[in-house]
Amino acid sequence: GLRTSKMWADSFDKLGPVYVATDVSLKNKGKLVLVSSPEYLKVLDMPSDDIRGIFDTVWSLKDYYRINHPDEKLNPFLLRGEEWRKGRMAVNPHMFNAKAAKSYLPQINKASRAAVQHIGEYEEDVDGFCKYASMDMFNAMALGLEMNATAGDVEDRKSTDVMAEALKSMVEVLIKAPWSEYDMLKFGAWKKFEEKFIAGCDEVEMLLERSMADPNNTGFMRAFLESEKEISRFQAVSMVTVLMFAAADTTAATLANVLLNLSRNSEVQAKLREELRAELNGADWADDSRCDYLNWILYENQRLTPTLSVSHSRSAIEQDVEIEGFLVEKGSTVSLVHRRFAMGVDDPKSFKPERWSDEEKAKRKGTPLEVLDHPVVREPFGFGPRKCVGSRVALLELRSIISRIVQDYEFHLDEETSEPFEMFATVTNHPKPYPHIRFKRIARDA
Repeated sequence: GLRTSKMWADSFDKLGPVYVATDVSLKNKGKLVLVSSPEYLKVLDMPSDDIRGIFDTVWSLKDYYRINHPDEKLNPFLLRGEEWRKGRMAVNPHMFNAKAAKSYLPQINKASRAAVQHIGEYEEDVDGFCKYASMDMFNAMALGLEMNATAGDVEDRKSTDVMAEALKSMVEVLIKAPWSEYDMLKFGAWKKFEEKFIAGCDEVEMLLERSMADPNNTGFMRAFLESEKEISRFQAVSMVTVLMFAAADTTAATLANVLLNLSRNSEVQAKLREELRAELNGADWADDSRCDYLNWILYENQRLTPTLSVSHSRSAIEQDVEIEGFLVEKGSTVSLVHRRFAMGVDDPKSFKPERWSDEEKAKRKGTPLEVLDHPVVREPFGFGPRKCVGSRVALLELRSIISRIVQDYEFHLDEETSEPFEMFATVTNHPKPYPHIRFKRIARDA
């Protein structure tokens, strides 16, 4: 991984708020321009008919399917234009729709409740807890399966590890093999990726068979497969595979960073606990729950420890645009790295959720820092027609498990036994090595 905090700070300090980088995934088809400036909104506001999903530049996935399944239609999430739109429209009613997303809350809550019972066993492997708990919640929602990887079930944990390794190998091949079909076969990373990804896909198929065998299953995948007629089963399984790998990893990284920030800020943690007790009184998260302070914590978490280094990208822009005096040429891929200007607030290295109160937002109105309140900066899910299809479900998962942890435990960073850490990136940003966090269960009458 890259030392993200230091790398981004050094790069923008040296090169300014806009610079051209090398992106091997573009295959010489345009420049990659990295922007850390509120003027990125000029790109966001550009009209474009060339709609693509976030996986458009992940050539390793495209080439894997083309090489190993040449007779099958590609997963629409890997395509663009009308093909991408068709796939997105097929999934939206089952995941992005607010009512549909909320319908999965009972199984999400059940999975998070079961996982949190074991968090004390992960004091020196909180990263592992986040990985297993996120996958347990996702499988409960997507496949309607009660999996207990967090509780230590051998088969469920093995299943999660296989899928996590598939995602990890995909990232490694993107880093190590420079040019897709031209050079990738020369690198051991590609062979490892194929092996790991095949194993991951086989695991998803096996879980799907378990899911579909139950006629009472309420998971997203059953409803999707039974209602969708234009997308083949192969494409549907490929779509869910990509969603499973990406969604669970993103949720795990966000949760890990939230727990880190709360463990280092006892006053914030206590204030959140007070809000949750007033709203939930020990109960699970409900679809009508309202906890403003929890929302502020998620926003501040994204400002200080963003889930992804790159918050948003627009591929192959259709006209020239000037950003910070720099001419970004038509055809470039432009990506937003918001960390630099997100650090322009007062006391920027402190975790202060109160920054997101109505009063503080009013103060930012009309200033360059007003951009912090734009969803593309404030949330880790993108924006517009390409906004993460699982964003509503991911927020429910995060609210469910955070509210359960904070109501049931007090916790703090163990500085004596933890090694110094930095924020690293693979697909997501996470502390490495993850520090030790000590959890103390709260008595019910406390």
